[in-house]
Amino acid sequence: MKKIVFSILAFLICFVANAQDLNRTDSQGRRQGKWVDYYANGQIRYEGQFKNGNCQGEFKYYDEQGNLKATNTYDKSGNKALNKTYSPDGILIATGYYLNQKKDGEWRYFSRENGVLILVEENRNGKAHGTSKVYYETGTLMMERQFVDDRLEGHAKIYYPSGALKEEGDYLNGEKTGIWKAYNEDGDEISSENYTRPD
Repeated sequence: MKKIVFSILAFLICFVANAQDLNRTDSQGRRQGKWVDYYANGQIRYEGQFKNGNCQGEFKYYDEQGNLKATNTYDKSGNKALNKTYSPDGILIATGYYLNQKKDGEWRYFSRENGVLILVEENRNGKAHGTSKVYYETGTLMMERQFVDDRLEGHAKIYYPSGALKEEGDYLNGEKTGIWKAYNEDGDEISSENYTRPD
């Protein structure tokens, strides 16, 4: 009986000690050590380590059912993190970097059904900025476009599943402009449309 009571007391002491080690702040109000946040249903929402208020190492994020939703692996500064986002059944659906909590550089997106690459997109300051490539699930390039601060800008090309050029033209301020041409799979021009607007 004494052994059972001792075991229970030891467990409670460890539990309380561990609980006191969670979600701590220092005298300056900065987060320190391991932090865990919960949903209303008691399921962990995220867990990770802080040092002087900055995220350190790997943070894990979960949905309300307990499935791993994403991980952010932070550098020493706590400002840049490699993100991996998952579907509820564990398929990687996106990966890329956050800089100051905004998407930065190349991000890759994958099909929820089979994990095939479907989009590669450049970002800056949380917005699509640079080349964006959309792929068929066969891996063939479907579309290549340019973005400036989330707005379509510059030359764009659309391809058939065979890889042959289907359509091309330019964007200005997010809208088609100038001559857009369409082709059949043999490469013959089949239509041309002028999107130039009068001043």
